[in-house]
Amino acid sequence: MSTGKFDGDYYFVLKDRNERMPEMTPDEDTSRKRYRFTQLPLHTKPLIFHNGSLDYQKANRIAPVDPPPEILFDGSNFLVKDALREKLLPLDIPNLAIQPAIYIDHKNNWHEDYWYLTFTELFDCWDRERSYYDPDPVDFDDVKLYEVYTYSLDEKVLEETPLESRRLFKMGSTTEGPVVVHVSIASWFGRSGAVLVPVPEYGVSFP
Repeated sequence: MSTGKFDGDYYFVLKDRNERMPEMTPDEDTSRKRYRFTQLPLHTKPLIFHNGSLDYQKANRIAPVDPPPEILFDGSNFLVKDALREKLLPLDIPNLAIQPAIYIDHKNNWHEDYWYLTFTELFDCWDRERSYYDPDPVDFDDVKLYEVYTYSLDEKVLEETPLESRRLFKMGSTTEGPVVVHVSIASWFGRSGAVLVPVPEYGVSFP
């Protein structure tokens, strides 16, 4: 796979695979909301999550991370703490809704300083020529999603998009929909709970 002009400028923000990490599972009220794709109305009660991996961890005598990590994952989406939210707000990132959230840990402690990052639109900027992917897409709500094994970014799309509009985004037209961050703010996300994977290393040194 050849490397594109912008590949070295971006990282995927992925979950730390340590088995001690929690996996976010919404409570009944939260699960009824379209919080993963939609900005909820102002004054909606906070999203509430608990550790969906707890039964597995208990069965295998795995002690959950304590205190909870700074970044908590819900699939490829994630929650961040107050400090990171404060850094993101001035950037006015397009299509990003930052929604209040609560995490209830394995000791039933309520952590009310989290925020859920909801990307209301996806940014399809992976190169079909240089990326390696399954050519047969999955149809989901009339949208074609591809399983991408290695990525290269589309130079034309990125050149035509101002940096302010592509510092942080969720990749479109893929089954995983990973979150991607520009090198200029990547260090903000290299915190407990997350792993930063350079675009050229995805599927190569990081499976």
